[in-house]
Amino acid sequence: MDSTEKRRKLLLGGALIATLVAVVLVEEEGEESTIDTVQPIQSARSPSDKVKAQAGHSEYLDVSKLGQRKFNPSAGELFVSTTWAPKQPPISLEEQAAKAEQMAKEKASAPPSAPTAPPLQFKYTGKAIADNTTWVFLSQSGENHIAKIGTKINDKYRLDSINDDAITLTYLPLNIKQTLTINNKIAGNFR
Repeated sequence: MDSTEKRRKLLLGGALIATLVAVVLVEEEGEESTIDTVQPIQSARSPSDKVKAQAGHSEYLDVSKLGQRKFNPSAGELFVSTTWAPKQPPISLEEQAAKAEQMAKEKASAPPSAPTAPPLQFKYTGKAIADNTTWVFLSQSGENHIAKIGTKINDKYRLDSINDDAITLTYLPLNIKQTLTINNKIAGNFR
């Protein structure tokens, strides 16, 4: 053994001995302390007996003086939900009916929102060029389509143009042009 290992073992042994001594001292200290038990007070029959009992047993508390706890009814319910928002005044049935009628009129007079084309459901799968005509291969929910410029697809779309980056289709029911990009670019809607 070298000297550093001996020194380390001596330090560990000393720490072990100090711990054992501390445990023994704590156990001896715990045995010396006693627990005081509370003895019940016999009820005193006269005021002079109470004074004598209090003088002799000044460390005990007279429980009869404590009484019962009483809650003030104006304090409210203990477990009620609270909020910081001010309370709304109650609305009568006539006011509710008038408000509902006014909302119905507003909905009827408001212009309807402009219709939009559904998002393109086509996926570009490839293209072929034969006799100066470009054909595009598209798939839509398991169905494959082959189209060239001017071809209708499902009677809802018409293929308008084909280039290296995108394919332009027209949604026929609303005459809205949509772009299907090639090479994983985002599709967009145009009017």
